[in-house]
Amino acid sequence: MSLRALASCILFVALVSLFSSNFSNAFNITKILSNTSDFGSFNNLLTQTGLAETINSRSSLTILALDNGAVGSLQGKSKDEVQRILMNHVILDYIDQNKLKNLPNKTTTMTTLLQASGVAQQGQGFLNVTVSGNDILFGSEVKDSPLAARFVKSVYAEPYNISVLQISQSIVAPGISAPAPYTTLPPPPPSKKSPAPSPMTRKAPPPAPTKGEEDSGNTAAAPGPADSGAPCALGSGAAFAVLMGLVLNFVGL
Repeated sequence: MSLRALASCILFVALVSLFSSNFSNAFNITKILSNTSDFGSFNNLLTQTGLAETINSRSSLTILALDNGAVGSLQGKSKDEVQRILMNHVILDYIDQNKLKNLPNKTTTMTTLLQASGVAQQGQGFLNVTVSGNDILFGSEVKDSPLAARFVKSVYAEPYNISVLQISQSIVAPGISAPAPYTTLPPPPPSKKSPAPSPMTRKAPPPAPTKGEEDSGNTAAAPGPADSGAPCALGSGAAFAVLMGLVLNFVGL
């Protein structure tokens, strides 16, 4: 490879690396919020919950920021609960003040980071944004949730990348204070065992004799005829023959 070709390859790799680095770190939410002291507490919460890093790794986001006074409503809540609430303040789309004022039909539904996290249930990860007179109101998409958070002003905008909008109060979706309960399948029912035999159960017949037993049984002597009970040992036929012999002998005399 020639020196010119080698130099071209090195320059190309360097440019690609530089572009990728700049693209992956297109903005820094911590730095953006640190430019205004009003959002110091909100900025700290994003860092403590790990959401600042998640926000910086994405693109085309809108952050619904709370000033130091509005953050007070989150005091006393657990870290996990604060994280879930603040995830509902990160809209997965670029929305600036101009877009808010020109919402189609004066209302829309927006998807938040909470929905993308997979822990939201029953609409908790969606926001209802509605234009009402001179106000732009935000609220949870969960049924019967109030539109209580009001748009205050635009804090920062980098078109098509990130927009930071200040709202008057936090958006707490109903049921978000506790994660979805973990459910397990019930254990299978015990298998049915055959009932033990009753003491009154009739005994089974004895087993059939084996072949050897059958053969030995055949060689046994059969029982003889019952005695007639006559005093003479000769049968009636023998007695008749003796009588005839005496008659013939008498005639011959």
